[in-house]
Amino acid sequence: MIMSRLKHSTLAQHLEVEALMPVLHPGLTLPAYAGLLTQIYAAVQPLEAGLQALTLPEPFELPARLKTPLLVSDLQAVSGATPAPRPPLRPQGVPEALGVLYVLEGATLGGQVIGRHLNSALGLTPETGAAYFHAYGARTGTMWKAFTQAMNREVPIEAEERVIGGAQTAFEAFRRVLAGTPA
Repeated sequence: MIMSRLKHSTLAQHLEVEALMPVLHPGLTLPAYAGLLTQIYAAVQPLEAGLQALTLPEPFELPARLKTPLLVSDLQAVSGATPAPRPPLRPQGVPEALGVLYVLEGATLGGQVIGRHLNSALGLTPETGAAYFHAYGARTGTMWKAFTQAMNREVPIEAEERVIGGAQTAFEAFRRVLAGTPA
C-alpha cells in the first residue's frame, strides 16, 4: 500500500526534519516559537499554494486541509506580524501533489503532542497562537483516516514513485527552511 511505502521511503527525511524542530525543547520561549512559526510558514504556505494550483481528487478535501490561515493567525497572535505570501512551490502533477499533502497531513498528527506542550510550556491555546498545532482538534484521527483511505483508493501503483518524490520534495522544503535556507 502507498501509505506504508511513503512512510518507509521518507523515514530518514522525516527524522531529520523532526530533529530541526525545537518546539518540544523545555526552554522554548515565545520569541523562539514565533521564529519557528515563521520558518514553518515559509515551507507550508508555498507548498499549499502549489497544491491549490492543481485540481486534486475530491476525496482529498484540499480546502478543508489548508493550514496557512492557521499559521497566519498564530503569527499575528504571538508576534503581531502578518507574513507575506511567498511564490508557490508547484508540484509537477497530481501524484507529486499527493506526496506533498502526505507530509502536510502527517505534520498535523504530530501537532497534537506539540499543541499540548505549547499549552503547558507557554500557555498557548488554539485561540492564542497554537491553532496550527491543533489544526483539526478532536477530528484529527478522523481526518487522517479519511486521508489514508483516499490515498490507498486513489493512487494507482504506477504513480507511487511520483507520490514518494512529491513527499521527498516537501520534506526537503521543510528541512531547508528549518536549517535557515530558503525553500
